[in-house]
Amino acid sequence: MTGDIKLLNAVRMRALDGRAIHEIGIPGVVLMEQAGRGAVRIIEAAGWLGSRDDEVLLFAGKGNNGGDAFVVARVLLLAGYRRVKVALLAAADAIGGDAKINLDAFIHLGGQVEELLDEACWQDLKSTFQVQKLLVDGLLGTGLNSDVRGLYAEIIASINQFLGPVLALDIPSGLHADSGLPLGNAVKATATATFAFAKPGLFVYPGREYAGRVEIVDIGIPRSWADEEKKAVQLLTSDFCRPLLPPTPAANNHKGNRGHLLSFAGGPGKAGAGLLAAGAGLHCGCGLSTLALPATVAAYLEGRNPALMLEALPQSAEGQIMLPTVADIEKLCSGKTALAIGPGFGLHKKNGELLAILLRECSLPMVLDADALTLLAGAPEIMPKGRRHTILTPHPGEMARLLKCKSSEIQNDRLASARKLALQWGVHIVLKGAGTVIAAPDGSLSINDSGNYLLSTAGSGDLLTGIVGSFLAQGSASLVAAQTGVFLHGLIADRLLAAGFSHGVTAVELGQALPETLSALVLGDI
Repeated sequence: MTGDIKLLNAVRMRALDGRAIHEIGIPGVVLMEQAGRGAVRIIEAAGWLGSRDDEVLLFAGKGNNGGDAFVVARVLLLAGYRRVKVALLAAADAIGGDAKINLDAFIHLGGQVEELLDEACWQDLKSTFQVQKLLVDGLLGTGLNSDVRGLYAEIIASINQFLGPVLALDIPSGLHADSGLPLGNAVKATATATFAFAKPGLFVYPGREYAGRVEIVDIGIPRSWADEEKKAVQLLTSDFCRPLLPPTPAANNHKGNRGHLLSFAGGPGKAGAGLLAAGAGLHCGCGLSTLALPATVAAYLEGRNPALMLEALPQSAEGQIMLPTVADIEKLCSGKTALAIGPGFGLHKKNGELLAILLRECSLPMVLDADALTLLAGAPEIMPKGRRHTILTPHPGEMARLLKCKSSEIQNDRLASARKLALQWGVHIVLKGAGTVIAAPDGSLSINDSGNYLLSTAGSGDLLTGIVGSFLAQGSASLVAAQTGVFLHGLIADRLLAAGFSHGVTAVELGQALPETLSALVLGDI
């Protein structure tokens, strides 16, 4: 998607509906009309209906979501589609408010409504199910907070077996609008026409898999109102991220003032993690990148990436890192502008003590990943309070260890989990995974709209650490570095997939594609 897109939860969306009705004076029935007409435009643009004789079946509940379906049915009928039927999960005389106005209008035009009052009614309709060309889901809206049961659940299961396109109105029925979690079961839509503002549950997984292609329909509520919403979730798009990237260097610029990233990464057996992270720092525009790692590993890596500088950390006779003094830390960090710690770092007690020293003595902005997060989960007391310029980038398993819970609890509400840790620790959280979530210490949230399965490969997270670290080193604020780094990381995979690289892509190829992807983003070619 493009543009600056804010996502609003169900409560706030209902509040803005009410504000439009009472403050601007737009009747609710007009908002409903705009929603339905926008959905029809999506149907026609998609080309799902090739003939005016194609059969369309719309499912309508008894609330406003059903009202939207009645508008869609009427507008299709007026456009000449002759075989439009509404399956209503209520008695027609039980419908009220704005939905009743639109139901009556559809009926007065000769529209066909079939009431599904019991299992027998549903079985009669189900027998003709697969002759439909299009299904429209207007069963349940954004107010759903409990599991779908009974006839609703049975119909949703049948919709998900339909072989043709399915358009969901506002949100797929059964999907929690805020968390993206299916409540028992949810409609798996080909596309979702969401009204006024998109909802977080459409973009955070697993909701994204149910929503299909998301189209935002303008229904007349001012777009500027979303900017006033303190709890709006920012969707990361190219249009949003492009202005936040570090500026293109001036012609007389030099490496010394383009940032210097210091990475503590790449121990025995995991030297490649250090190379990937520190190398990504350079590919993202950092002027200098130094990789600090055990002396024996540093000697082995000498010259593997000629653009990197190596800092050999002293080791004991047993091969463990010897802890530096405060003076050593000051010398190491002198001239550096950001730190990246964790990829292949190691989990020995000495590594944990080194991490504690760096957190305590180094005031530079930093990003922590992988082994650093595992060490931190085992000794959370080493994290100074309110270190707002620090970014943690856990995957769900690491997040669960940090929050002392199960991974399933994290995945059940990724937004709430990320916000919880960000508020508790006063740091920025990047909860990795499909639909990466970013939470800031003030509780604000972002969801990433880039990326695909090509990122699920060894070393991909190490690249992200280097990308985010590079933006920190170049002077980006922590939230900006997290947002732009996560979006760029996903964009690499999107461009490779679009270019036909569907299999066999490793972190090496992802890293090699980084400069071209960054350039395309900067130049507005994406």
